[in-house]
Amino acid sequence: MTPLSSNDLTEPEPWDPPKPWWRRRTGGTAMAAALVMLGTGLYVGLRPASTSCGEGLAKRGANHECVGLTDGSRHFSFTPDLTKVSGLIAAENQGVTSGSTPWVGVVYLLPAVPSADGTSTADSIRHELEGAYIAQYLANHRNTNGDAPKIRLLLANPGHDEGQRDYTLGQIEAHRAQDHIVAVAGLGTSTTGTKGTIDRITQDGLAAFGSVITADELTPTHGLVRVAPPNSDEAAAAGAFLQSYLKDKPNAKVQLVRDAVKGDLYSSSLADQFKKNYHAQLLPHDMVFDSGEQGVSTNFANQMAGLCQNRPAAVFFAGRGIDLPQFLAPLSQRQCVDQQLIVIAGDDASQVTQSAGREEVKKALSVGNIRLLYTGLAHPDAWKLAPQVYSAAAIEPFTAGGEFTRQFSNEELFDGQAIMGHDALLAAVVAIRAAVSASTPPDQVTGSTVIQMLTALYGPTAIEGASGLISLDNNGNPVNKAIPIVEFKPNGQVVALDVSSSTGQPPQAQ
Repeated sequence: MTPLSSNDLTEPEPWDPPKPWWRRRTGGTAMAAALVMLGTGLYVGLRPASTSCGEGLAKRGANHECVGLTDGSRHFSFTPDLTKVSGLIAAENQGVTSGSTPWVGVVYLLPAVPSADGTSTADSIRHELEGAYIAQYLANHRNTNGDAPKIRLLLANPGHDEGQRDYTLGQIEAHRAQDHIVAVAGLGTSTTGTKGTIDRITQDGLAAFGSVITADELTPTHGLVRVAPPNSDEAAAAGAFLQSYLKDKPNAKVQLVRDAVKGDLYSSSLADQFKKNYHAQLLPHDMVFDSGEQGVSTNFANQMAGLCQNRPAAVFFAGRGIDLPQFLAPLSQRQCVDQQLIVIAGDDASQVTQSAGREEVKKALSVGNIRLLYTGLAHPDAWKLAPQVYSAAAIEPFTAGGEFTRQFSNEELFDGQAIMGHDALLAAVVAIRAAVSASTPPDQVTGSTVIQMLTALYGPTAIEGASGLISLDNNGNPVNKAIPIVEFKPNGQVVALDVSSSTGQPPQAQ
């Protein structure tokens, strides 16, 4: 079979057209009327709506979102947003398949349309794919991690519901052999849906490389590694920062705000891990909300009196970035506004920096005597703050004159998504090429041989990522991964203040 191209995966659309009116026993009047309708184009309306949204994709779900698998020739929702990066990937893929060097397929899977629950934005999706493309390009044109097999990058949009995910995963399985698919990278964010996706991918014998998944509940999963630190590490880094920040106030309280919504492993894991990592006697009664219900802002407003009564010096927000505006707005109007509050959140807070609630957050910070910090996954400022932690060669593509800045000169790096997308695919490349040996030539690498290499990527053979050293433990988690402490300022600037880790001291570059 030939590899996936823009002509493949088009869903068949069987259709039996209705019998023409002029062939029914309705007389000449009906025939004349039918001809008039044809002349005005109304007859087209009799045909069922198409379930195809371009070659290689199909409409699925209540929102008729375009999901499926493509080689980049067709970008996911036909939005201009992904046109450039999809085109670059398609062109690179064409060069790979037309060459003489053996190649394998790696699927980059992530929802290509922003979700209603705010776990992604159009910018973060685009940035992540741009970073993945840079890793593909460098793998195919530089010999830093070997030169074979080449990497052919396929794009998969799993959508946002079970039916959409099933369709897309089915396409990956159906094209695994002909497209030499050995791994899936990206994987989306930490939700129960993502966990089901990972389980199916790894049970099918493909290696999985998560870019921004952080929930501790996702491991151990055989065949899965992630380049982002788990929430337990983020919570530990946040706790260490707060203890340092509040060192002159040994009895200062920290208010935990937690989202009780079902299915969001990120929020529940982050809250649980923070409670494990901070002094229990300094944590008042949890402030709980449910982002899946209406009236979130009203809930917060009603809890401000209790917050002021507890008089915490800081707040740890264990929820999604999309809900930060609804928390910070009433917080800025609290009665105890004279006391400065530092709010620290997990990495998903980076989404609010480019979301619709950005201006509301800026206003709350300006008038509410609040500082907003979060534990980031990557930030370009970190490279200057702690140069010993980052390999010069690893960050070079993102610096002036590097491949990312050359291809995407107008893009920002402060949300960390491009860096994490790059590192996820880089990890896949390192594992794939590590699988090549005398007994396994480049054209015989499989998902199983790649999975076999995952436990060997530690210590001296750790991955030098642009987000820091990725030294994997036996559960596929990066050990003591670098975690930038980032601040979103009232003027909208996003700056890194420090580089920490689960121990407070991230490993140095090798």
